Amino acid sequence: MIGILALGLRLGDTLALRASGTEAKAAIEALSELVRANFYETAPTDEARVPILSGGDNKSGPDIITPRPSENASQQPGEPWRGITTSKGVAVGPAFLYTSEAISLNVVEAQSISSDEIASEQKRLHEALNSAAQELRSLATSLQSSIGQAHAAIFDAQALMLNDPALLESTSRMIQVEQVDAASALARTGESYASTLETLDDPLLAARATDVRDAVSRAIAKLGRQAVPSQVLQTLNRPSIIIARDLTPSDTAQLQPEFVLGIATVQGGFTAHAAILARALGIPAIAGLNEAALQAIGSGDELGLDADQALLYLQPSPEIRDPLIHRLAEQQRQQAALKASSNRLPAIIFNGRHIHLMANIGSEAEAEAARQWGAQGVGLLRTEFLFARTPTLPGEDEQRQLYAKVFRAFNGNTSTQGKPLVVRTLDAGADKPMPALNSILGQVAEANPALGLRGIRVHLAYPHLLEQQISALLLAAADTGTQLRIMFPMITTVEELQLARSIFDRVYEELRNRPVNVPAHVPVGIMVEVPAAAIMARELAELADFFSIGANDLVQYTLACDRTNVNVSGLYNAMQPAVLRLIHQVAQAGRQAGKPVAVCGEIASDVRLAPILVALGVDELSMTPTALPNVRDAIHRIPIQNLSELAERVLQLKTVAEVEQAISEKEVRH
Repeated sequence: MIGILALGLRLGDTLALRASGTEAKAAIEALSELVRANFYETAPTDEARVPILSGGDNKSGPDIITPRPSENASQQPGEPWRGITTSKGVAVGPAFLYTSEAISLNVVEAQSISSDEIASEQKRLHEALNSAAQELRSLATSLQSSIGQAHAAIFDAQALMLNDPALLESTSRMIQVEQVDAASALARTGESYASTLETLDDPLLAARATDVRDAVSRAIAKLGRQAVPSQVLQTLNRPSIIIARDLTPSDTAQLQPEFVLGIATVQGGFTAHAAILARALGIPAIAGLNEAALQAIGSGDELGLDADQALLYLQPSPEIRDPLIHRLAEQQRQQAALKASSNRLPAIIFNGRHIHLMANIGSEAEAEAARQWGAQGVGLLRTEFLFARTPTLPGEDEQRQLYAKVFRAFNGNTSTQGKPLVVRTLDAGADKPMPALNSILGQVAEANPALGLRGIRVHLAYPHLLEQQISALLLAAADTGTQLRIMFPMITTVEELQLARSIFDRVYEELRNRPVNVPAHVPVGIMVEVPAAAIMARELAELADFFSIGANDLVQYTLACDRTNVNVSGLYNAMQPAVLRLIHQVAQAGRQAGKPVAVCGEIASDVRLAPILVALGVDELSMTPTALPNVRDAIHRIPIQNLSELAERVLQLKTVAEVEQAISEKEVRH
């Protein structure tokens, strides 16, 4: 795995695989499967970031951050250090100076061993790598409830690094050839890999050098040696702002959020795993500070951290400190009030329509969060989590049990019982392969997977997958009394929906003829993610019980713009008039047919766009659970008349700039 990272491959690069020897063919086939499986990594969810307490929108920032130049070395009294925001928010409190030097595997000195000790030292190496990897996997599991599955997977990735056969083989060879101890051999091998990564032009891959050193140092500790000083962040016992040169994922995992007011580092970056974890934990953070800050700040010194503006103040004056405290208190008050009132706000009614705010989830923990944040239902349950966690296809019973766990997590009390739960059938394809589907999709080679076999097309090509999943969902709903809705991903034509519905109807009738208490009625809907479906919405409404607009893909396919391609990222904008008109067209078709229309994706949680979506005719907005209070409040604060006028105006506009101006004017007036 580490060797593949070190190649510095970018999206779109051509990878040539060569092998020699008696098992060359098998090796090529295995490597090809690994590439097709995306190295057994799941695609990131649409809401990979959790809003922090301040309510800031942790939008993407720089990929890599370097320390500020020495021009700020002579800090003037009252002048702040400037960095770059990695997690928004505000904090005021004492400094906790984390003085640990950056991990350097070179400090592990070699110890000579005799030829008789080689085998035992290699055995110790193998055991240390396995033990450290297992420790990382346990850490990932324990952190899932607090930071989410996607962020906890950072430690699963580190475990994979330690279990990389190349790391074991290279280190074992060094032990044998140079007759040195396992710890020093592992340190040299790990440092070699990390140094190679640091030289790569891709900042995302270069940032993984810290992760390699962090993981390897954990294994070295299992061998009784240290690559870094033993000071740990667990000694922090009062609320403080952490000042450090850098924080590894292991460092950040030790943090107790109740004692961490903020983080400011010299090194790091927005894509560094420590920054990702800080955002997930809701901790304001900046990086890119000048080295002088480490010398000037002492533990216990009062600091003011304005991560929104990427500023750090040492001993802030009352003129600086008081406004920061006021902002912090106001942000905390607003967030607490929004959360407390999320179930008490009056119903949202617009032009006679009840607007429902739903949650997007993909795990038990997220289902519980949806309930706690006052979701009026689940607008999107992604089922990919089940197929991504196992290398083999889960059977019907396994699926049934896991779906039931998520259903129960949402229906945890009387406040959520009876609320709808919309499940999207497996949204897989060559564009985001999963280990469990390798035996099927691994046979498919596509030059343009985004336009290939994905979504409902996979189900129709392999209908037994859909039959089994529908059966498991219906049985799980029967087990839990869930108000289930099922929707199919990436429907493009009427014919596709006809075929998918026929499969559902057949499975449903088969279960109805068995002694199983399946729901009397299960609405079946579709994801509207391509322009063809939006254009044919009126005809599709004759077969679908509801629509859910997958805004992220609809923007991408409407504008022929890969949202992950930085060369055309400027085109990817949900405020493009073409996108807004398609959403309105789907909403009109739904209203005329008496079918509810939802929007899920990033734009549903955008407090500027959410009111517009309601005005365009959308009945439900589905978003990450923590965004629910802010969106609910944003819609409540805008007079209905303003929304009606805005909708009419937006549909006449021609450019993104005009749409943004119209929104700004609406915000000023209300």
